Amino acid sequence: MKRLTSTFLLCSSFLILNGQEYNTSWIANDGGWEESHIPHDMLNMYVHTDGTVATICGWDEGGTNVGVYRDGRLISRPEGSGTGGWGRFSGAQVVLDDKYVYQLLTQHGCDGGNDQLNGNGLRQFPPCDKAIEWKTIRRYDRETGNGAPFAKGYGYKGDMLVVCAEKERHMKGLAINADRLYVSVTGCKDSAQPDSVKIYNARTMEYIKGYPLPVAAGVLYADGRGGLWMMAGNSIIRMKEDTGERLAQTVFLPEGVEVLSFSIDTQRGRLLLPNRGKDLNVLIYDKIFDEPVLVKTFGMRGGVFSGNQTYLKGQAGPLRFSGPAGAGVDAKGNIYVCNTTVSGGRGAVLEAYEEESRKALWKVEGLIFTATADIDRQHPEYMYTPEKIHLVDYTKKGERMDRLVAYTADPFSFPDDERVLKDGAFITSCWKRTIGGKSFMFVSDMYGGMIAGYRFDKEKHGYVGIPFLFANNGDPDRKPQKQPLRFWVDKNGDARRDAGEWANIDEMNQYSMSFFVDQKGNIWRGSRGQGILFWRMTGLNEHGIPQYDSARLFPLPEGTNGAKRVWYDAEMDELFVAGFSAERQDPTDTWWCMGSTIAKYSNFLKNANDKPLKADMRFFIPFQREDNSRSHKLNGKAFCVEGNFIFVSLAQEGIVHVYNRSDGKKWGELKPDDAVHKQSGWSDFNYCINAYRQPDGTYIVMNEENAFAKVMVYRMKE
Repeated sequence: MKRLTSTFLLCSSFLILNGQEYNTSWIANDGGWEESHIPHDMLNMYVHTDGTVATICGWDEGGTNVGVYRDGRLISRPEGSGTGGWGRFSGAQVVLDDKYVYQLLTQHGCDGGNDQLNGNGLRQFPPCDKAIEWKTIRRYDRETGNGAPFAKGYGYKGDMLVVCAEKERHMKGLAINADRLYVSVTGCKDSAQPDSVKIYNARTMEYIKGYPLPVAAGVLYADGRGGLWMMAGNSIIRMKEDTGERLAQTVFLPEGVEVLSFSIDTQRGRLLLPNRGKDLNVLIYDKIFDEPVLVKTFGMRGGVFSGNQTYLKGQAGPLRFSGPAGAGVDAKGNIYVCNTTVSGGRGAVLEAYEEESRKALWKVEGLIFTATADIDRQHPEYMYTPEKIHLVDYTKKGERMDRLVAYTADPFSFPDDERVLKDGAFITSCWKRTIGGKSFMFVSDMYGGMIAGYRFDKEKHGYVGIPFLFANNGDPDRKPQKQPLRFWVDKNGDARRDAGEWANIDEMNQYSMSFFVDQKGNIWRGSRGQGILFWRMTGLNEHGIPQYDSARLFPLPEGTNGAKRVWYDAEMDELFVAGFSAERQDPTDTWWCMGSTIAKYSNFLKNANDKPLKADMRFFIPFQREDNSRSHKLNGKAFCVEGNFIFVSLAQEGIVHVYNRSDGKKWGELKPDDAVHKQSGWSDFNYCINAYRQPDGTYIVMNEENAFAKVMVYRMKE
């Protein structure tokens, strides 16, 4: 094989390293870099009558908290619309008119703020005071995304209208009608100040008037006929927009309906209610100015988790919504639905249809956040991410390679699935395995403190993963009772964690960060300096479920002073351990990185006994103690082993170091190319990289890219 070097030449959408081509592609997002990516969440939206759509979320790692779309294209990304940078946090609603985008946004002064004045002679940031936090309506040009300043605007661009400045108060809703903006604001408990609605001129941004609310402030929408609708608990009420006087019209949420927002079709006098409950569709009410009545729904009942003669459960397709969060219509008879998956998030889809014909018009996807992918080795055209299945077209280079096939996490069928728990672990890692001819998937969380396993039964559950395994770290210091390391395996096939199915053991190190499953289904866990735990997979039971021996503890092998990551090749019986070593120590415990040293132990299970084994190969990887130089950003974060190489994912910039498996010598580097504008977010979790060697010697390397909601896919030749 030719040795790759770090010297490269640009060549279209790929790089050349000493005559060998490698290129950067990606899966799971319609855009590949900052200015083009689709956010990983969409929690509300507004549709202008001309078909321009704005979506909003509380957090998008890549900064597209607000995105503006038209005809299936992202046309602008309002600048600085949130994501915590410089003390800015996105709010609950966004609205549009024919010129501007208006967003609810919070601004504090303790994260990069200053005391300087803007062009209006007003503060760019509030003072750094725990009691002060600007609650603002921020205005942007809708075509460019640039801030749209006004005469009395605060903020660094002069485009912020400060509604209130008390930290304890919150803006809950924003509506627009002609040249007026309406914002619902919570009051102050200490002064008994009530919740209220404040009204502003949308052009001058000057205050007009306000009034108290008789109920708690909520999401708003103006109906164009003098009414202002507001979400209030399990109902949506109508008020006079100028006075807040309660009107007779009310929509009560049906049982089982869960909503984040609603909209008013001002052209036809209807109310649209996107339902995140089990039906996963849009409820449409007519006669809303008399006595609102539910007249129809839009979307397949049960959404993506319904099954019929055409679609399996979990299978993606037109009208099969994954988590409706917002819905709206334009003046041309088109309906728009934005989704963030109900399985815990990380899956934004915005789609448009002709309402009457139900013809699909366009769709944009930002399907994951902080996750990696793995290839199904029996069917390499499929990649799995923790909650989704993707069909990959390997002829595509320098662009998105995949088509979304299915969602595998169904909160309605399996509410105890770790991937759907509202307060559960943040699932990131993914391993696709075939055991005994059957299909399985395993996932882990951001810091490798748990592992969960899923089996598949297409006849009964389609593409939905059926939970069968769960293990997580314990807490030996918990008082008054120690918490063991818990290990559950389903025995009777009901996917429930029955009392007799647990095999708990005493926890030895709650800070383990290295649950891993090998190709044969064995479970591994490094316990830092205490050694390595191993659960041998003994076979499939009568229900087709892997079963496991009791945990075995191997002493820590020589060559490292702690197992921070482990990787085992079941075919070669080779164990790889990453940690620190006597030669490359870390006295300050840089907890997040994988260490400075990787050691290989050949014939590990064959030779395993009660004595530590000696490494037959060791090499050093990038490591720098954290300091003000920020050079530690290129520390090793995760690794995987495939074919003749060891791939080490560095913490930032999307760089992967490639090492020779036999001797540990550095082979070369992979890094983002022009196809993604040389951009990448962090590799932010412990098992963020997987690789697969194709029969022709091409390596497919899948690396987390957490900034822009995708998985980076590098392809290189031996």
